[in-house]
Amino acid sequence: MKFFNARVWLIIFGVMVLLGGALNAIAAESVAQDAWGDVDGQALDVAIAVEVAWGSILAVWGASVIVIALSLQHPRGRARFGAISVVAVFLSQIVAVGALSNLGYGEGGGPGFAIAVPLIIAIITLISCIRDWNAATASTPARAASLARR
Repeated sequence: MKFFNARVWLIIFGVMVLLGGALNAIAAESVAQDAWGDVDGQALDVAIAVEVAWGSILAVWGASVIVIALSLQHPRGRARFGAISVVAVFLSQIVAVGALSNLGYGEGGGPGFAIAVPLIIAIITLISCIRDWNAATASTPARAASLARR
């Protein structure tokens, strides 16, 4: 198996997003207190709701990536879907954090090491998908056999 296997890395990426989102939703209260600083009362309730919603959306997105990565049989389609998904997930997170930072989100400090591993996984996944962007697809078993011999 090659290292830059788009299907494998998409599944790893999907599991990471699913688990990260689920943990964010489950631990919403502590995440909200860490990310929003000194808030209490209704402001804390809103912050917790934001974290639950954010985590739930990420968990569903991760599950969708896993299911689609397992369902798509053609390497080219899987690679194109994967590249677009990785970029979309990270762009949406950058936009969300950027919009919320104007309201005081994350003033206690940057994400630091917590973002390093997901970023590395996302970059490897993106590279894997870009490498297979124009992968040959086999429409018949005979065609698949001839491609495998090359």
